[in-house]
Amino acid sequence: MSREAAVPISEALLREVRAESSTDESKRMAGLPPKVQTQDIWEFDGSSIVTSVSSSGPSGDVQAMVLPNTDMKYVNDIKTMDESMGDKRLFLLINPFWRNLDSWGFNLLAPNAQKIAQKNIFDRGFGNETYALNRLSVRGEICAALKAYPYDWQMFVFLEDEYYTNVEVPILLGSSKEEPTSKQFEELINELPEFKLSKNMRQMQRVMKKK
Repeated sequence: MSREAAVPISEALLREVRAESSTDESKRMAGLPPKVQTQDIWEFDGSSIVTSVSSSGPSGDVQAMVLPNTDMKYVNDIKTMDESMGDKRLFLLINPFWRNLDSWGFNLLAPNAQKIAQKNIFDRGFGNETYALNRLSVRGEICAALKAYPYDWQMFVFLEDEYYTNVEVPILLGSSKEEPTSKQFEELINELPEFKLSKNMRQMQRVMKKK
């Protein structure tokens, strides 16, 4: 997973990020592209550290931890790396394997895991998504929830294109301050006349029209 998708995407992202603290835009953009380096954390689970070394100096360096999970090694490493980067350099968590603090269930080997995760991760601001794309099925319809900082969650449902087969186009349903639930999607979908019929019924209707 990491070598095929997460790490290449993260490397491409960090090549485009310019996090220099200078307020002079011309100075920030005049430097050479950053040098991106990748180091495995644990090879067997695909986790990695991706570092962007800025040509303008250490203040513009960026680090990303890719595919961390709830193991205490990652929880402690996040704290260590965040302290090392300080308040003025960018440190990202990319595609972490947790949803919220409840992901740290009871663990005999780490009975205080939730408290430590709260202190090392969530109290440091890593509980707030800067970019997230969730896909889900609601009422048989393909839906998506998109979060891009600093905006609210944007809610979409996909509808079959009227003229092209196997093509679906996104329709904006609305927005939500919090991560939207399936119930929110269903209520908004039910208000649209295009979705009065179920997906299967719409498909049958198109087949009958062609005949």
